[in-house]
Amino acid sequence: MSSPKDALNHSPSGSSQVSALPALSLEQRVKLFAALADPTRLRIVECLMAQSEASGSALAKQLDISLALFCHHSKTLITVGLVKARKQGQTKFLSLNQPLLQQCYAPFQPDE
Repeated sequence: MSSPKDALNHSPSGSSQVSALPALSLEQRVKLFAALADPTRLRIVECLMAQSEASGSALAKQLDISLALFCHHSKTLITVGLVKARKQGQTKFLSLNQPLLQQCYAPFQPDE
């Protein structure tokens, strides 16, 4: 079963748009925007936008924060679904859930 976090539809014009998915509830949007309201979490998302995937330790170093602080903030982003994590050995790799981020901001985009 596909979730709103997983689907992305590409239109014939080449632009990406969120496919016809159930709209995020008000509560889901509030949690997503609350997660992005923290400067450290917003910086994590911005770093992940610039790269497809990165290890937690590499991101912490890039952001010049402790690994413990990074883990605290990344857990919040993972919980709301903005960030996906996979573990390889003892290393956790993170990537941005772009379809969910696009769906979150879709209501603010003008209709074309």
